[in-house]
Parts: sequence; structure tokens; C-alpha cells
Amino acid sequence: MTSSKVKEKQPLRISVGNSNLGKNLPLNRVKTTKYTWLTFIPLNFYEQFRRAVYFYFLIITIVSFFVNDTIDPLTSLLPLLFVMIVTALKEGLEDYSRSKSDRIVNSAKVTVIRNGKEQCINSEYIIPGDLVIVTSANDVPCDLVLLHSYGSENMCFVNTANLDGETNLKTICGPSNYAYLSLEHDKNLGIIVCEPSTSDLYSFNGRIEFKTDSNGAIPLTIDNLLLRGVRIRGQGRVIGCAIYTGMSTKLQLNSRYTGNKSASSEQYINKFIIALIVGMVIVVFILYLIERQKAANVYPTVYYLGPLPDYNAVLQIFEDFLSFLILFNYMVPISMYMNIELYRVFGALFMKSDLCLYDEETDQPCSVNASNLNEDLGQINILFSDKTGTLTKNQMIFLKCYTEGTNYHLQNTQLYCPNTDERYELGSMSPEVLDFFEALALCHTVDILEAYDERSSTERQSEHDSLITSDIIGRYQASSPDEKAILEGCARLGLIFKSIDNNTLHLNRILHEEDVQELQYERLQVLEFSSERKRMSVIIRDENDVIWLYSKGAETSILPRCNKSPQIEQIDAQITEYAKEGLRTLAVARRTLTKSEYETFVASINSANIQLMNRKELIAQCYDNIEVGLDLLGATALEDALQDNVDKTLVALQEAGLKIWVLTGDKVETAFNIGMACKHIPSSAEVHFLINLTDPMELEGRLKQIEVGLSSGSSKLPTALVIDGTTVAALLLHLPKKFADLALQCKAVLCCRLSPLQKSEIVMLIKKSGSHITAAIGDGANDVSMIQEAHIGIGIPGREGKQAARSADYAIAKFDMLQRLLLVHGHYNTERLAFLVLFYCYKNIIITGCMALFQVYDLFSATSVYNDLYLWLFDIIYISFSFTYLAMSEKHYSENTLLRFPILYKGIAHNKLTSWRTFIIWILNAAVQMLIIFYFAYAILYDNNIVFKHGQTADFSTFGTMLIMVLVLVGNLKVLLVSHYMSYLNFAFIVISIIAFMLSTYLYNLGGGNTLYHVYNMFLSSLPMWLYIIISTVACLLPDFLMKAVNDMFLEPTLRQKRKSSNRSTSKNLDA
Repeated sequence: MTSSKVKEKQPLRISVGNSNLGKNLPLNRVKTTKYTWLTFIPLNFYEQFRRAVYFYFLIITIVSFFVNDTIDPLTSLLPLLFVMIVTALKEGLEDYSRSKSDRIVNSAKVTVIRNGKEQCINSEYIIPGDLVIVTSANDVPCDLVLLHSYGSENMCFVNTANLDGETNLKTICGPSNYAYLSLEHDKNLGIIVCEPSTSDLYSFNGRIEFKTDSNGAIPLTIDNLLLRGVRIRGQGRVIGCAIYTGMSTKLQLNSRYTGNKSASSEQYINKFIIALIVGMVIVVFILYLIERQKAANVYPTVYYLGPLPDYNAVLQIFEDFLSFLILFNYMVPISMYMNIELYRVFGALFMKSDLCLYDEETDQPCSVNASNLNEDLGQINILFSDKTGTLTKNQMIFLKCYTEGTNYHLQNTQLYCPNTDERYELGSMSPEVLDFFEALALCHTVDILEAYDERSSTERQSEHDSLITSDIIGRYQASSPDEKAILEGCARLGLIFKSIDNNTLHLNRILHEEDVQELQYERLQVLEFSSERKRMSVIIRDENDVIWLYSKGAETSILPRCNKSPQIEQIDAQITEYAKEGLRTLAVARRTLTKSEYETFVASINSANIQLMNRKELIAQCYDNIEVGLDLLGATALEDALQDNVDKTLVALQEAGLKIWVLTGDKVETAFNIGMACKHIPSSAEVHFLINLTDPMELEGRLKQIEVGLSSGSSKLPTALVIDGTTVAALLLHLPKKFADLALQCKAVLCCRLSPLQKSEIVMLIKKSGSHITAAIGDGANDVSMIQEAHIGIGIPGREGKQAARSADYAIAKFDMLQRLLLVHGHYNTERLAFLVLFYCYKNIIITGCMALFQVYDLFSATSVYNDLYLWLFDIIYISFSFTYLAMSEKHYSENTLLRFPILYKGIAHNKLTSWRTFIIWILNAAVQMLIIFYFAYAILYDNNIVFKHGQTADFSTFGTMLIMVLVLVGNLKVLLVSHYMSYLNFAFIVISIIAFMLSTYLYNLGGGNTLYHVYNMFLSSLPMWLYIIISTVACLLPDFLMKAVNDMFLEPTLRQKRKSSNRSTSKNLDA
């Protein structure tokens, strides 16, 4: 075991070029299917039999071949096979579709270089070490280390939309100091040493070694890696070395099984099934005891039955008990699971095709990745939401900045100072202000797409005018919207990031229309941003050969690294003011580096870069060592506008009974003001702040103080809780339960300065603290852990990528669509599944109850009162279609009503529609109807069983036909009574189901050799039979009809009045 783990951690050694052809290396074959032609039936049936109900029916079917000759084993076998075959066909078609997709991917043609020659092969035959050529606008077939690009700077642009959904182009560079063309001539392309493939899309550690120079290793990072699925843009073609192929590529390792969550409905379904099974066992036990008593008293007096068996023999006891168990196994609704899957498929289809959940601007419909959670959309109690990109648009605008003790507003091409009411052009700014904006124009990782401008020089606009028309701005490609917004603001002022060429940054400083200065800076290093560091830096050499380090990031990360000065307090105070206005802030600083400091840093970073173990930690330590002694320059403030209808959506969800938690990484002041603006925190709320508290005793005291105020009820105002990341970490460590109990009593909770891990930890805490159904919604990669941890994850395709949408159970284009997703589709799915499950239990109680009553009159011989035909088709044709279609289309309330009155959501929450009270009512209703159907038939035949027109007497088959006829009518007509939304198609299913019963029975009774021969012909021509049918059906359904009338006349008007008052209170909240 230990040796295998060590072996797994050993680095890969891949020879670049053709020397790997003779080795047994993994192919680039992708396989996403679960089955093969040989394994499909055994594996699929094995997975289905893992369900307890399926396995139970299998055992019953096997036993029925040896016990109880009165019931055909096909009665148990056919429903089981039907359900399993339908399920297998569904999964088989899905797997076949995946197989076809795999064949298309694996057979795609690619060009590789082998033995110095280009060859065209299928993608599946690529092996590690192959040199793969990828041309522009084509997808990368496997994970490649970029060795050579025919574009400038040995780099290429890639579109990662297929990988993470980001539309901004990213830059991938060839390894520094690696000359592919000269090495190819020498046939010494080197050996790539790298870590085994992982699922982390943003991390890669490796190096290139050469046989002739062991000390000349070239480091490889994620910036040198072309991942499978990305698309090359702009360059003619690139050459890369295959390292991870097939199922080992990072893309395939990120494929996630989305069916790993189970719906809360499974709990009540299992409870009902257990209740039915327990009830069945009790009935079987009672009947068995009565049968033993009858056998002891009656059988000895009936000599023609032959010699008495030994009833005390173990085998006889076992056989008698199993006979009854087989007789009543129909009480367990096996086909219900198939209908549930069908309902979920249609529920997902309704959501995908809902035009109100379709965003025309982004061509984004609602996406359903886990249809097994559809009904839980109507059960959510706690909603966790990200802020940036979810409640806000993540469209940044550079509005304000603070430098040299002055607050400025950016107004198109000028800086406006509100304190002096003065406006400044770039040429009239002080050198200190110019240094600040120069830092903003240099400290970034933005790329620029090449321009394709075919206009003559006379037609072209001036530099400044071209910016206003987005000639430059439109070509900025940034992974962060903050950076792009800052560069756009600088460009409009006249400080233009023009291009980057061989790590040389070109800036144009337009002081006046005729005075354009061209500046050049050499970018030596980029110190990447990370969520842990909360900052990024660049090292620049200017035209005077001075080396600068520029840094920008969160003030909590930048200010402690700055030299002490009065500016720190001023800028910190101004950042707080910006945050109170709901603006996103960044602090900016710089320092000079001596040549020795820079050389020491380069040596340490190069050493860290070639390490395969702990490389990330070593690099972070190098960054920390040099990002010290900074001179603070100023701060920026960007506006992120609210999403459309966010306030109305949040108010509606709160009215529906959801408690909303906003989990964000922003400053407390920024997040709080956004929370107030979008009405997450009511304006009348009593807000409690828990900021920078780490002492357990102090935390416990504050929690008790807030709890006393809540429990006393002295204040009728809603309560809101605002906490920062430092306090959250202490609460999760020392007082998790008390924190959860208190927070759940608050109307709104706002957690700020959180890391992605803290977000998921909070969700996990609330999940474990009670029977709450949680949902999490977000748009960024930092929300993925939170989304996957919640019971239901909802993703929004963000401007920074679709990682959240791809990892979520459901994906919508905009936050305001959440209201419809939950209040409409959640309501419908919950209501429909509840009806489906309860109706299944209801109809199975009726049909098995009549069999149980019949045992009283057949000496408890475990004989079925129904013909085998009825048992075969009852659950499949006679009644299934009508109520299943209703379960997929039922609408108690219209869509507009559900949206106008969110309070209706409370009526279905906590699975109220499937409470034990509701279940018992359905079971009692079935029991009453069972008694009516059975004893009305018994009464007709008891005194005089001559019921046919030619004087024939009714026999055993007639009695069973009488029962099943009324059962089919009552079951189908009950669908009419319980429905709230009856369509023509639903009515047609009811009529067709009844006709199908009559037609199948008529055709079956025409054939000889069965107990129904000619019975149904006489049945249909008998007036007493028709009177029995009419009277029994009316008697069964009359109580239901009266209850429905009372409900419509008296209960519904009261509910409508409550909804009107609720609507008035909602309007007041919105006005507030």
C-alpha cells in the first residue's frame, strides 16, 4: 500500500519528440460511457437491484414460482420487468448518446510530428511526448506544453470558454530560454519532468531537463500549459508536447458526477413505503393466524379435502406465511419509481423550455444538471448568495480615486475635484498624481488583441478620439473586470496602455492633442494575484534603468506592507467612505528595488519554480519577502451596479419564508451598503455587527446579548447580523452551534471578507444544524465549494467564467430568475410529486384491501380475487396514464398567482403536502372506498346471484370483474376531482384508460382456456351489474365531491383574503 502511494506521487518523465513510440503509454482516448455491449445488462440490473424495493420484488417473484399456486408468478414478474426495462432503456439511450460523442471526439483528425515528419492521425492515438500541431480556431486535443508559437513573442491567445466559460482571451507563453527550432535541428528537445495530472485547472508544476546540461532546467508553470478543450485564437499554428492524455487530462479529471445529492422527498417516500410494508406484514400475520384457526376448526369437518397437512411443520408455516406475502405484495408500489423518474424528466424539460428563464442577450436558457432535486426547489429554507456578480452585475466602472490627500471623480476625459470644484486634464495634473495613474497603467496583466484596421492614415481618428470609440478599449482582454475598468479609466484620461511587445509595455501619455509622449517599460516579473494574498504586483524597469515594484490589492493586504506615514490613515479613512457608498476599493503602492535585491529575488523565484513539491508555498514566500517597505500612492473606487430587479426578488423570497445569507469577500462597509440598497437588510432592521472579534469569551457574551434581545421580543423590528471573516473563523472554531442557532433566528445575515473555504464551512454548519434545506447561488470559481456543499447549488454564468454554472445543479442567466425558479417551478414540482406518491399509495391500498377482505370468505386460502390479467395491466394501463399525466401537469395556482403571492410558498415548505396527517387521510379515504366497493358487490350477490339476463348465476370471476371495474372507474374519476388544472389531454387520458380496460377485458374474455371466458360479455349485458357500477362509483366519490365543494366555497375565499393582505404588506416593503 505504501509503495503504491509513493509510486503515484513520483513525477512523470516525458521525452519530447519521438522516443516514446515503443513504450506502452496511455492513449488519448476519451471514454465517458458507463457500459459496454457486454456489461450493459449485468451492470445496469445490478445498479437497479441495489434499490431495496426492486430487490424485494425480485425475491417475491422468485418465491412465487414455488409458493401459492393461485397467483401467477407473472403478476409480480411483469411489473418488475416493465419498470426495469424502461429504466434500462432510459439509461442505455443516455449512454449510447455519450458513446457517439466519444467516437466523434476520438476520431477527430490531428497533426503530429513523428520522426521529423508531419502525420495526420486520429486524436485517440496521441501519446505523451508527441509533438502536436494545433492551428488557429481549433481545439487543443490533449494537455500540451507550448514549445513554439508562430505568433509574436512565442506566445498565443486561447479561448477557454469550453473549459471554464470565460470569454476573455488568455495568454499562454512558451518556456523562457527554450529555442524549439534550434533544438529540433539537434534532436535534443529535452525531457519534461512534471507532477502527475490533477484536477486543478490553475496549477501546474514541471521543468524541462536536457541530457547535456543537468543544471540548465527550464521551469514550467500553468502559463506554459495548453489544456484540452481550449481553442487557439489569432496565431497561425502552435506546436506543443503532449503530457496528459485521454482520461488523465485536467478537463476529464474535472468531470463531476452531479447525481450525488439526494432530494428530501426520498425521506417521506421511504417512510410511506416502510409504513405500507409494515402494514402489509401486520395484515399478513393476522390473516395467517386466522387461517391457522380456521384450518384447525373447519378442515377436519370437510373430509373431501383429503388428509390434513402438518400445520406445525416449519416448512408449512413458512409456505403459508409467504403465500399471503406474495398475495399482498401489490401494496408496495414498485412502478412508482419509474413514474417519479418520468415526472422529473418532464419537470427538467419544462424548466429548460421556460422562456421566462431564457436570457436572449446571452442566449442562456435554464440548465438542469440534477433533475432528481426538482422537488427540493420548493423546499428551500435558507438561501446563501454571493454578492459580486450575483446581486451585482460585475460590470465595473472606474468612478473615483484618492491620492495626495485629494478625492477625485473620473468624468469622461477629466478629473473632477469636488472639494475645489476644479477639473484637471492629464497635462495639468501634479507629478504625484501622474505617478499614481502611471502605477495603475503598469500594474496589471491585461492583454491586447491585434487590431485589424484597413483604413488609410487620413481616415484614422486621433489617439484620444479612437479611445472614446473603443478602438483600444474594445481590444483589452482581462481576466479581472477590475483591471479592465481601471485601464479604461486611465485611457480616457489620456494615459493609454498601447501594447506589449517582448515584455516591453508601451504607454502613450497624451498631455494635449499635439503633445503625445511614448513611454516604454520593461516588465521583468509578474507576482500573480491569489485569493490568499489578495494582491498582485509587477516588477518594472523604466527608461532610466530604475527597477520598480508596483502592487495593488485589498487595503488589508497592502497597508500593513507600507512604510509608516500620515497618508495611511487618510487613505484608509477614504477607503472606508468609498465602501459606505457601496464601491469596490483597491489600494495602490510602489517601491524601488536595487539590482542586488532584484537579482536575489530572481534567484529565489527560479529555484522555487523548478520544484515539484510545495512550489506554491515557496513562490508565495518569495513574493512576501519582496513586497515590503512600500510607499502608498492612493486608492481606487469602482462601481458595480446592482442586477435588475434584485430588490424585488429578495423581498419576494423573504416573503416566501426564505432566510437569506449573503456571503462575500468584500469589505464590511461595501457589502453592508449593497445589502441595504438591494433590500437584503430591511431599512427598519436592528443590525448587530460582530467585527474583528476573536476572543471566545467576548464572542459568547455578544451572542448572549443578541439572543436575549431576540428572545425577549422587546423589539418588533427585524434583526440583521453582520459578521466579518475574522469573527466567522473564531465562531466556527469555538462556538459553531451557538452561532448557527442565533443566526437562524435573524431575518438577514451578511458575512464579509470570507474565503471560499469559509463560505462552504458556513453552509455545512447550517446543513448540520437542523432539518433545513439549503440553496447556494453564485457566479464565480470562488463560489463553487459553497454551491456544491449546499443541498441545491444554483449557478449564474459570470463575467469571469462559468465555473459556478458548470458545477451547479441548476444554472440561470440572472439573479431575478431565481424568483420564478423557486416560487413557480419549485412549487409545481413539490406539489406534483406529493400527489404522485400519495395517489400511488391510495390506489394500491384499494386493490390490495379488496383482496384482504376476500380472504374472510375463502377460508383464508391466499387466493387472489382478481384475474391475472387485471393484476398485470392495472398498474401499467388501467389507471397509470391518467394520474401520471396529471402529476406532470397539475397547477393548483397559476404562474402569475404564485409570483404575486410568494406566501403560497410557505404552504408547501417542510414537505407539508406529504405530512403523516395527509398520508393517513389518503389511506382512510382508500379504506372507505375499498369497503364500499367490496361490500356493495357482496350485497348484490349474497341473496341472489342470478344477475345475468338468461338466468345464469354469477361466479367467482364475475365477482372479481365487478370489483376491478369499479376500481378503474373510481380511480380515474378521482383524478378529475382532485385536479385543479384539467386539460383536454388529461380528460382524454381518463377516457382512454377506461376504454382500454373495457376493451382489453372484452378481447381477453373471447378466448377460451381462461377463467374469464364469456364472463365480460354477460357482465356488460346485465342491468344489475350496471346499477352496481353506477351506485358504487357515486357512493365512493360523493364524499370527495362534497369536500371539494366545501373547500371551494368556504376555505379558498379565506385563503384568497390572506393572500391579498400579504400582497399589501409586500408592496409596503418594496416601497420602503
